[in-house]
Amino acid sequence: MEVLWRLLLTIGILAGMGMTQGCTPPPGAQNLALGGQATQSSTYRTGVAGNAVDGQRNGFWQENPCSHTQADTEPWWTVDLGSRHSVSAVIVKNREDCCGERLRGAQIRVGDSLANNGRQNPICGTITDISAGSLSTICCNGLEGRYVTVTIPGRAEYLTLCEVEVYGTQQRAEC
Repeated sequence: MEVLWRLLLTIGILAGMGMTQGCTPPPGAQNLALGGQATQSSTYRTGVAGNAVDGQRNGFWQENPCSHTQADTEPWWTVDLGSRHSVSAVIVKNREDCCGERLRGAQIRVGDSLANNGRQNPICGTITDISAGSLSTICCNGLEGRYVTVTIPGRAEYLTLCEVEVYGTQQRAEC
């Protein structure tokens, strides 16, 4: 599995796909978001929030693999990991058929608060690669929290996420 991640990282760097932040999920890491409870600011047609955590990296909107909001002011999407985790990386799959630029400046936030729809949690990173079909790997360096939020600050925009993967480890309860 680690060899596959390193190969994907190398290919992404060479192809300019945005996988350049220098982190990979730890060996044997599980996608903590897969099948998780997801919510979003609104829903455009069939683009329900859960589509972004269904395990499909297909980036073609017409095939219904993506979540999609209306053109909201500061749209957001959140997945509940079920408990507090130390998040090492978040991978976001951008739409392939058009409109990749919509993710420009999208922030990844990790924390325990749902206040302001998770937008008050610490920022893990910002999506800079907006090319069609890009995979952006954002390093969170152990940022802790139960909720992972993707938001587009400061403008009205559609938020389309074709897959969001979250890698990390569960926090142990204090004695």
